[in-house]
Amino acid sequence: MAYLASMSIDFVYIKHVVMTIGLNTWGLVLYNNLEALMLFPLELLIMGEFDQMKVDSSKVSNWLSFDVVLPVALSCLFGLSISFFGFSCRRAISATGFTVLGIVNKLLTVVINLLIWDKHASFVGTIGLLICMSGGVLYQQSTTKPKAPKVEPKEENDEEQQKLLQMQGGQESNSTQK
Repeated sequence: MAYLASMSIDFVYIKHVVMTIGLNTWGLVLYNNLEALMLFPLELLIMGEFDQMKVDSSKVSNWLSFDVVLPVALSCLFGLSISFFGFSCRRAISATGFTVLGIVNKLLTVVINLLIWDKHASFVGTIGLLICMSGGVLYQQSTTKPKAPKVEPKEENDEEQQKLLQMQGGQESNSTQK
């Protein structure tokens, strides 16, 4: 229940921030990653990862080898891409639409898991995902007021209209003279 409440607040709050703050998408991405980078050392200490890094660093002799740099660089590139497209999507659709998109996105993850690895979600978990997927398919964005069609302003200097006015003016003067 706490997860549901925190995610709902998170999505609505981030949508509010995305729409009201004056940063463009790249600014939001860089700001978000800077905040995460500042909290990273604290998380290392709290979660005990700092000690694990000491142990792991003794096992690897060359940190600048291709086998180490390539996965880290690809991970950074994919993380940056996910962040960019996530903020772009949050700017374009509603908070509810973004939540539904996140749920529907899980289908690809489950299909890849079923095809590649042997540890799968339980039957109940898969049924739960299918129920969420059905909700995503049935979801419709709330309709907004349709915009009034634009009426093109009439040109005052239309030649035909001027000729008609002259003809009417000429007929009125002829009828008053008679």
